Amino acid sequence: MDYHKLCLDLFGTDDVNELERIARAYREKNPRKAGRKKKFTAEDVQAIRSLLENGMTMKQVAERYQTSRQIIGKYLNEKPAKGYTLRITYMYQQYPCTIIDVDFLNQRVMARNKTKDVLHRAFGVTEAPTWDDFEAFLRDRCFPATRGNVKDLLKQLQLTSYDPLQIAEKTRGRTAEDDMWLKFSYYPMEGETYGQDQS
Repeated sequence: MDYHKLCLDLFGTDDVNELERIARAYREKNPRKAGRKKKFTAEDVQAIRSLLENGMTMKQVAERYQTSRQIIGKYLNEKPAKGYTLRITYMYQQYPCTIIDVDFLNQRVMARNKTKDVLHRAFGVTEAPTWDDFEAFLRDRCFPATRGNVKDLLKQLQLTSYDPLQIAEKTRGRTAEDDMWLKFSYYPMEGETYGQDQS
């Protein structure tokens, strides 16, 4: 094979220095710094949040902004702050009402409401819930510990003890009293691999 001719045909040159430059450019990741630009500004994201809070569905918002629901979700659902390894989304039917980030190590919670309806908020009018508020919220999303057939219910859920978090995970926090439910997403501590997302 005539490599001299091949270089001329493929690269338009047989100069060694020029061929090395071409090879370096090929190996360099994204040499022109090209790529998808950020689609939404902070103002856009705030406007999208307002539309959702006022009753528009994710599908309707995506159609308005001529994008997909996944892209909208990517901008709205940033990762929790450092130390927070669980995110619980308090849902009403298909609408997210409150985002709850949980730091088990320091027993902290952060809540962000996505609705103006206090009856559909996880902590009602409370904007900065405490750890006690969080534990009470979980208990409210479970069958009571004093229920007569609690042992049978735990057995059905394959649990050995009454743990409101584990019960809520198994039942998605559904109760007979309302149409609210819980969505759980786990995030690793820094340096660890990602856990599971229960949609």
